[in-house]
Amino acid sequence: MSDETGLPDAAAAPEGASRKLLVTHAVLVGLTPLIPVPVVDDLVKSHLLRRMVRALASGHGHRLSPEEVEALTAERGGGCLGGCLGQVLLYPLKKIFRKIFFFLEWKRAADLTSRTYHYGYLIDHALRPRADGARLIERKPAAEVGAAIDAVCREAPIKPLESAVGATFRGSKNVLAGAAKILERALRRRGAPRPDPRAVAEAVESVESEEERQIEGVTRGLQGAIANIPEEHFRLLRYALDARLGVAPERRERL
Repeated sequence: MSDETGLPDAAAAPEGASRKLLVTHAVLVGLTPLIPVPVVDDLVKSHLLRRMVRALASGHGHRLSPEEVEALTAERGGGCLGGCLGQVLLYPLKKIFRKIFFFLEWKRAADLTSRTYHYGYLIDHALRPRADGARLIERKPAAEVGAAIDAVCREAPIKPLESAVGATFRGSKNVLAGAAKILERALRRRGAPRPDPRAVAEAVESVESEEERQIEGVTRGLQGAIANIPEEHFRLLRYALDARLGVAPERRERL
């Protein structure tokens, strides 16, 4: 069953579903550096992040306004401008030094997957009802929550998750490259290799099921690897966000 947003109506979604959603979106976002079209890769990333936030909220029976979604997913620390410009300037060099940039893009893909999982994990934490029934996202403005999550993600050690992602990616490069190609072809078919957010969104949604099937084995393996990361790592993430927002921490099971 779905609501008018097209997202599952799952007020009591099991934690396993949230965990799979987080891993799937983290991997898909991580693949965006492999899209060989400057600017468009950032548009795909932004679309996927917004979709993940809306789906997490829906899974907790909560509806976020478009303004809240934008506040939670806003680029901070310079935003896309510098990064997009840099990508455009680097694009001709990538064709010359392919092997070097191939290695760097895979490293960036793994890093981005790790960062996205941390980000999504903390978004989920902010959306969960606490002991008094209220959510962080209801206690604090979305922009403040988003800024706090961004700060925690920048400061938190990502090594435990980075190692899990790196190991998973090293054994799955052909599968992941195939998933990136599926999206690249969809973008080209729809004339989306131009900075048009609507065309990019349509292209991403048109191959959602196909891409997720392609990476299913990767996401399953990564979920297993994440399950072996000590709970202390995730507890410290939750406590760091609570402290930044000035609320008392709560203990709960991790995703």
